[in-house]
Amino acid sequence: MRIEKILLIFFLSFKLIISMDKYIPKSQEEEDYLQRIRERPLVLGIKNHHFADEKVDSESLNDILEELLKDYLQLNVIVKKGEWDTLHTEFQNGEIDIINLLTKTNADEKFAVFSNKIFDEELVVVSKERNLSIPEDLNKTEIYVVKNSLHEKNLERFKVKNELEINILKVDSLDRNMMRYFADTNLNTIGEPNKLNISRLPESSIGIKREHEDLNNIINRALEEKYNQRIESWLNRRRDLVFKNKFLNSLTFEENEYLKELKTLKIGYGNIENVSNYSSLNKRFIGILPNLLNCLFKKLNINIIQDEKLGESGWTDLYNDFDSGKIDVLTLSKTVERAEKFLFTKKIYDLNIYQIENSKIFLNRKKVGVMKNSVEESVAKEHFLEKDIKIYLNRDKMIADLKNNRLTTILSLNADIYDKKRYDINILENVPINLALKKDRVILRNILNKAILEMVDLKEILKASELDKKKEILQEQEKHRRMIAVVILTSITLLGLVAYQSFKVVSHQKKNKELLKDELTGLYSRRVFNEFCKNNKRISGCTLLMDLNNFKILNDTFGHDYGDKVLVEAGKLLKDVFKDDYIFRISGDEFYIFSCCSKNIKEKIEKIESNFKNSSLMKRYDISFSLGYYFKKDKNSMEYAFKYADLAMYSAKKSRKNWSQEATYEFIKSNKRRKIIENIINMSISTEFYPVFQEKYELENGDVIGAETLTRWENKFLGQILPDEFIPIAESLGLIYKIDYRIAEEAIKKTKDLLEKGYVKSDFRMSFNMSVETLKRKDVVEYILGLLTKYSLSGKNLEIEITESTFLEDVEDVTTKLNYFRESGIFLSIDDFTAGYSTVGLLTTLPIDIVKFDRSLISSINDDSEKGKNVYLGLTSMIKSLKLKVVAEGIEEKEQFEFLKEIGISYGQGYYFGKPQRELKIV
Repeated sequence: MRIEKILLIFFLSFKLIISMDKYIPKSQEEEDYLQRIRERPLVLGIKNHHFADEKVDSESLNDILEELLKDYLQLNVIVKKGEWDTLHTEFQNGEIDIINLLTKTNADEKFAVFSNKIFDEELVVVSKERNLSIPEDLNKTEIYVVKNSLHEKNLERFKVKNELEINILKVDSLDRNMMRYFADTNLNTIGEPNKLNISRLPESSIGIKREHEDLNNIINRALEEKYNQRIESWLNRRRDLVFKNKFLNSLTFEENEYLKELKTLKIGYGNIENVSNYSSLNKRFIGILPNLLNCLFKKLNINIIQDEKLGESGWTDLYNDFDSGKIDVLTLSKTVERAEKFLFTKKIYDLNIYQIENSKIFLNRKKVGVMKNSVEESVAKEHFLEKDIKIYLNRDKMIADLKNNRLTTILSLNADIYDKKRYDINILENVPINLALKKDRVILRNILNKAILEMVDLKEILKASELDKKKEILQEQEKHRRMIAVVILTSITLLGLVAYQSFKVVSHQKKNKELLKDELTGLYSRRVFNEFCKNNKRISGCTLLMDLNNFKILNDTFGHDYGDKVLVEAGKLLKDVFKDDYIFRISGDEFYIFSCCSKNIKEKIEKIESNFKNSSLMKRYDISFSLGYYFKKDKNSMEYAFKYADLAMYSAKKSRKNWSQEATYEFIKSNKRRKIIENIINMSISTEFYPVFQEKYELENGDVIGAETLTRWENKFLGQILPDEFIPIAESLGLIYKIDYRIAEEAIKKTKDLLEKGYVKSDFRMSFNMSVETLKRKDVVEYILGLLTKYSLSGKNLEIEITESTFLEDVEDVTTKLNYFRESGIFLSIDDFTAGYSTVGLLTTLPIDIVKFDRSLISSINDDSEKGKNVYLGLTSMIKSLKLKVVAEGIEEKEQFEFLKEIGISYGQGYYFGKPQRELKIV
């Protein structure tokens, strides 16, 4: 029996060992599914000529993914390699079950499910001839891109967004060696020195046919268990290999030999917080620069050391040691004077030089403090008189002089240590940091120039530096805890000291806690809000943003003391309603709220509105609020959630109808669409706006007497954009006049063409709309009359339509301009006329020829036949008594046409006769 147990244990152990490199199902259901799917062949599509096929340490990314499917999941996989278009089409048609790498797009989601992310990609434009830093560097260039690809769409969007003149050349495949400019992914262009990021591309994943959705869940677990780390490692190794090969190929024979003979170098760093500062715990320099150079020299196989004494030395001593040759390489900013004495590499990092200015003291003249032989000293000489610069050997002494008002200003690389309430802190200049070497190190300088920023990933360095900083803080804290423990254990006599120290710590914590609160309202401060957003990116709940209405008027009228009372009251009312939530006072009269419980948000909003309405203080000063809110999902970032709430708040404030508004999906989508329209409308007016024409008929005999020119806009990305959408945006941006002027010219040009070809009678009249904002312009009369002269058209063939609201602002100015038009023979009409405005009384004095009834009047005949007809008849009689013509808009049915004809309406237009068309077809 004992032998059987031993054999059973051995068998199970052996099975476990051999199964460690195979996927273990997580349930019986999953095991049954895998058994079934393994019995059928699955076709795996792999794209030709892709970086995933490159070998790094004898394996490619495709090898890794193929191993996942074949060996780890033990699927019956048949590999099919081919061109992307062919593979994608076969995948859509169901002939391929899995595609190794598929970009997540809405189009592919219709027939595919996606695994978790394999890698991220960014679209870049590469130049073979010049450095690229801003979008304008690509202006007036020809850029190659693979046609019918996501890259093509993103490049088109980038071109429109940045208003660039780019000729996009679409090809089947890229010849990267022959093309001067081309668009491709960052992973396909590793090692290219001159490139510009265009946009982030959707994630690349394993694409699986929708019918295999259960398999997708298993693949995701396999990725998490084993393959995500392998894929990341492969991508890093590939990047390093590309950089290293490129670097090694760039070296000359002499440079190769120099590297072989090079001995250990001593490196010197300046004590610059966060960039390179000495750690007393680690006995070495830590930060971005040490991490960057350690990584760089390690990949170059160059040994470097940091002398422990360097951490105890001041900058002047460090500089002198370098000057005397005790240090081989120093991180130093390049200046004209230094360039005469030392060799410098290309830039390795950028530093901000801050101007710390004491705005509360007034010396006879500016006194600027800087450290001797520092980069700040060089910058100071560029910006200030030499007599106003005071040079220090000791930084503490310089800071003390600033605090004691002996200096007005100091220049510093670190602004965090200065009180922002006491000092004005601004960036004076951005200074590059280089590596400095002695003059005889020319070959080493050339080698480093080839390697800098090609052999290291600065993003990874920044991440590693941040981790180093956190580790040091934790080490400091641990050291402090151990020290306290030793004190407690070694001597009871020190309890009094410990108690005193504890009291100081508690006081310090209490003081810090008070700093976290807004001193006026007691709510959380902006500092806490920033930390809250940083540490709670993925929680769900509701973000709310409230802004007080009429608060500025209160402050300006009664003073800040009254404003403070209102802010305190607002804080109390908010705490009464949102007592279990996070409430922040950000600035002025802005309050941000985050509620973890979204279910009763609307009731809370109703309650806070009621509290404001019932507050005697708020009623006394007529203070209300505008509030926007957004229901945040865990996948949304906190910053964007509050941004959406902010958009909703401004919408509520603008509408003035409701106290609050929700940032719904449709609301956010509409705002994004509006933003896109705002960005492209100006450059689209001359290329994408076009006129359509709707004929006007004499109702009595059916003759065409004229037409109306209407504006249309079709954008290649957004499609047809309706006038109701783009006209308010154009008006808000001050661009409506450009549209009006363009359509006016199209109307005049079309009319001239119709008359010359004899398609219409000599009294044919074309109308177009003119907005209130256009009519306000000083040049409007001159411009329209200039168009008549340009096309040799008589004013009698033109009709300008204006709305009733035009006369509500400046009747005198409008009337003057209309009279100028009338003197030139141009007909004038009021568009969209109803009985709702005060212009009914002005009709006798305005220079108007025609009144166009709004389509709502004719629609009322259908809604309430008898009442609608009486209203129409009454208005018609009144207009006719003033000797004005009537045009009926919106005629869509025969019954309407017969009624209008019966009561003697002069002219009409509408879908009953025909829809607006690009070309007039005069019968």
